[in-house]
Amino acid sequence: MSEEKSYSKGIMLVVVLAAIIAWMHDGYSLVLISTLAQRIKTYFNVGDAAIGLVISLQFVCTVPGAILFGELGDRFGRKKALILSIAWDAIFSASTAFVPRNGFILFALLRMLSGLGVSWGISFSIISEYFSSQKRGAAGGLVHSTFVIGYIAAIVTTLIIGPLGWQYCFLTALFPIPFLILFWVALPESEIWSEYDKTIKEQQKKQKLRIKEVFGKKWLKLTILLTLLFWFAEMAYHTLVDFAPVFFEYLFTNAGFSDPASTALIIMLIYMVIAAVMLFSFGLLSDYIGRKKAFLVDNIIGITGGVLFAIFAFPYFNFIIIIIAAGVITIGFALHGIFGVWSSELYDTEIRASANSIIFSMARGASFGGFMVGMISDALNPYTTSAERLANPLVSLHALGMGMLLSLIAFIGVFIVLQFIPEPEDKTITAMPKER
Repeated sequence: MSEEKSYSKGIMLVVVLAAIIAWMHDGYSLVLISTLAQRIKTYFNVGDAAIGLVISLQFVCTVPGAILFGELGDRFGRKKALILSIAWDAIFSASTAFVPRNGFILFALLRMLSGLGVSWGISFSIISEYFSSQKRGAAGGLVHSTFVIGYIAAIVTTLIIGPLGWQYCFLTALFPIPFLILFWVALPESEIWSEYDKTIKEQQKKQKLRIKEVFGKKWLKLTILLTLLFWFAEMAYHTLVDFAPVFFEYLFTNAGFSDPASTALIIMLIYMVIAAVMLFSFGLLSDYIGRKKAFLVDNIIGITGGVLFAIFAFPYFNFIIIIIAAGVITIGFALHGIFGVWSSELYDTEIRASANSIIFSMARGASFGGFMVGMISDALNPYTTSAERLANPLVSLHALGMGMLLSLIAFIGVFIVLQFIPEPEDKTITAMPKER
């Protein structure tokens, strides 16, 4: 069976909805800690480095989660692994709400456990196996844009529910549960995976451990290159976005806004809407000009935004330049929408979910962007408490902004590694390996 089979609109709708709920919830639950960072720091009486470390560690834990759920997805089917991974993330994210004031270590542990429930690789595997190569980029861009929708939802939740207490915000992470019941009943298993599974059973082949295959001789070079590429992409993203709400709160405080915290979240909301549109647009563009070319165009836009920030924002933090630079960089993040379908086309069905999950999670988990920015901020800022830093916003902007300059270095790293990544000659996806 090849990817060219036509499916009913109802089936395609459920498939897309499942991938969207999975990735949107991943964005929502992981981002809540960033949008609530000031409240959480105050509640536990910790600094930027501590929150940055927790943000980074929850991403680190997506690596063992990717190995586990990727293996389940390749061995037992995309559907079961996807549903289980979403449920895991939802339950552990919601449990964060019950941590007492003296339990910051427990808070960190629960955030790490929630990170195990990674569904990215499974979502993009099932999307890639249902959509043809002519529509796959647009579908992938659409699904990835819903991570931004999750981010937007986290902002809205923080604005509306946050004043009641940050704990109530984390309870909302249970919203996928009714959808999981629907998916268990109505979500079809990938027919490409089902044909692969049937063939393997008929041939009585022993299934191999996927992580061993992903790093085996056949795939090692590709795996290393893709991991390095996306590590730089994740560094570019997390060194800016993890502390962006805090950064903009300092910026608007320095500019004399009456409610800088809410204004910061609103500006983040605007940027996330732009990001959602761009993720879909560049995914669609990749269907026409190729994955690598579309990735390159967007990477150059990201570098341009980083240069604007580095040259013109310092040392006085020109308000207008920062707003423009942030908008340009936001467009530069759209390359994330291309990666999932690109990697899906490069790997065989046998290891697709594992490869996607492991590569993405290793890159994201090893980025430590939030932690490094937090460390630089704490090292350069003479003020230690949240109240002191808000009372001295220009000093805090300099300290946090210096850490965020790591993003430009990461964007350049993406550009360099990108030159070594192949464009798939044949983008069709089949159940069994094609001749190479």
